[in-house]
Amino acid sequence: MKKLFLSLLALTALAVVAQQKIMRIHYADGTTETHPVSDVTKITFEEKGEDPEPVDERIVDLGLSVCWASYNIGADKPEGYGNFYAYGEIEPKTDYSFDTYQWRNPDYDEYYDQLDEWEYYYKLGATFTGTNYDVAHVKWGGDWRVPTKEEWSELFNKCEVTWTAINGVTGAKITSKTNGNWIFLPAAGNMVGKNHTHDQTGCFYWTSTEFVQSDISQECRNYRANIDATNHSADGYDYPDVGFNIRAVCGPVPVETLPDVVKPTEADMIDLGLPSGTKWAAFNVGASKASSNGLFFCWAEVTEKQYSHTYNYKYYDPLADDYMFVAEQIADTEYDAAHVLWGDGWRMPTMAEMQELVDNCTWTADSYGYKVVGPNGNSIYLPASGMMTYKGAPRSSYNPGYYWCSDADMRTNSQGQQMKTTAGALRFTRGGGNVIGAPQVTYTSRAAGIQIRPVHD
Repeated sequence: MKKLFLSLLALTALAVVAQQKIMRIHYADGTTETHPVSDVTKITFEEKGEDPEPVDERIVDLGLSVCWASYNIGADKPEGYGNFYAYGEIEPKTDYSFDTYQWRNPDYDEYYDQLDEWEYYYKLGATFTGTNYDVAHVKWGGDWRVPTKEEWSELFNKCEVTWTAINGVTGAKITSKTNGNWIFLPAAGNMVGKNHTHDQTGCFYWTSTEFVQSDISQECRNYRANIDATNHSADGYDYPDVGFNIRAVCGPVPVETLPDVVKPTEADMIDLGLPSGTKWAAFNVGASKASSNGLFFCWAEVTEKQYSHTYNYKYYDPLADDYMFVAEQIADTEYDAAHVLWGDGWRMPTMAEMQELVDNCTWTADSYGYKVVGPNGNSIYLPASGMMTYKGAPRSSYNPGYYWCSDADMRTNSQGQQMKTTAGALRFTRGGGNVIGAPQVTYTSRAAGIQIRPVHD
């Protein structure tokens, strides 16, 4: 019996020794030094005398496209619940309902019987990651932001998900298949109205991605990540007014995908014989022929959206409830869709160039737009394409015409403040009997989606 006990003791000691891994440092003089691996969290190589970079203990590298936070927004440890947030809000509250939702449509109070359900809310765009709708970006700063649906899906696809508990708190341990690092998501449940539901049975996290449907008039929903003992997915979606947790990621905002457009040839550069010598394009950006609608752009944006209004305008700041100043003149800059998508010297026209077109050409309207004949007899056609709004692209065959200029509105209002919400544009309205009105160089809302007809020097 004594021999058996001693044998078991020896085997236990060997097992312990086998599990105690060490790190051995080999010096240039042939000597070595060892440290238990369990005592080492990070190795850095620095210049002598250089202060080490501060370590952000919130960052966990899972070997993915972004790093993940070690705990929820509002918490201070992995198992902490943190705060609940409605979609696109940056402060927690006690009541998560339609009536308290910050981005509800106030027209509902008076015209609810005239609105479709999808119009009850202000939609905030395809994604709000990295904007001032993003509580992680606002509260933590830097590259912290609310993850997109795609980043949540990457987490689930490239990590092992284990339903477990830490310090008595049930939740999901997410372990990287690449490097073994892990994060813990507490099963904090969610908030619906004033009710805390699914506590200790499910994890609910907002993504920063809108649930986009081909029919814009469908109900307003946004993607969420949901994890429980048997399932994990980022494919579900929910009403924006419910309260979910936020687990931030750290990394650059994903680069927006530019649209694939037809680019003009030299033959599409039309010389109208104007005094400035400016050449006009034969068709709109996003079109392939003169009579076709192109893409609908908001001012200073370079991609088309499914709908356009103030609250999904890239240069609207919800914290200040104001438009951001971009530049006095955006021609030939990163904000110029013609310059970005066509290149080769193409750009948005200035208000002066648009006025030159109005003043020096003969404008003849038909049912669908204007034929514009220059002093030398050459011509272009400007279709009356309408305006993309909160309801999406125009559905009518008979629309007014709107075309962007590259000038910001630098006028001031009666309080001496710059009129930042508008920018220069060509407009021709449509009156009674579908008669198209005279062309006018004026200003229109920067958040509206309208056409661009480029020019070339």
